[in-house]
Amino acid sequence: MFRLNKKGNVSYYTISSFESTGLVKHGFSTREGGVSSGCYSSMNLRFNCDDARNNVLRNYEIISSALGMDYKRLVLTKQVHEDVIHTATESDCGNGITRENAFKSVDALITAERNIPLAALFADCVPLFFLDKKLGVIALAHSGWKGTVKRIGQKTIEKMKRDCGSRPENILTAIGPSIREDHFEVGDGVADIFIKEFGGEVAVKYGEKYHVNMQKAIKIQFHEAGIPEANIDDSGICTYCMSDLLFSHRQTNGRRGNLGAFLQLV
Repeated sequence: MFRLNKKGNVSYYTISSFESTGLVKHGFSTREGGVSSGCYSSMNLRFNCDDARNNVLRNYEIISSALGMDYKRLVLTKQVHEDVIHTATESDCGNGITRENAFKSVDALITAERNIPLAALFADCVPLFFLDKKLGVIALAHSGWKGTVKRIGQKTIEKMKRDCGSRPENILTAIGPSIREDHFEVGDGVADIFIKEFGGEVAVKYGEKYHVNMQKAIKIQFHEAGIPEANIDDSGICTYCMSDLLFSHRQTNGRRGNLGAFLQLV
């Protein structure tokens, strides 16, 4: 279950199954508690826009502090809707936040090292959280429609298994706030791609238009990777429906900030 928390003016979601392990600090930000204004109001974590860089840095500092993390150690990625997965180490700390982003293409991060805060950014795409509660391995993945079709979630699990010795029954997974089927209208070409990859259940016609259920496609991947149903936590939260609290690219025609997913071993 995803739970909405409040610290001062800052609100963020946490995952009950992750919290209960005592192994991680984590959270998923909302729009509340930052210093940005206008369409970026107020907790904008997006650098590449016309919001002032100092505002964005201050927002990272605020949300990181609320989560008990050091924002200067955050590992940011270069999200390009591909399926590249990077294993983060101490040398990656500060990437994209205190120094220029060194990644050319990374949409998922894994680490088994403590005190390395992973971060990924969203505004309708699907945040995926992973925690091996036995071995102490964590991962974050950014799964937009292209990444979902490329099975980045499943590939992240396979890399945890292959590189870290993780077993599926020990991996907790969570599907964060993202655009849901009701509002994710796609063209016939995109629908055909999803149907070919995951079957007809993931693309449903609403009148003449197809709508895709990315969360269902991701669950299919998790099941195929061996994750038990009990280890999958779907937030059920739609960014489009809750655009007053969460940034949504589609709801605002791209005039928006970014939300952040954060995960760190303690």
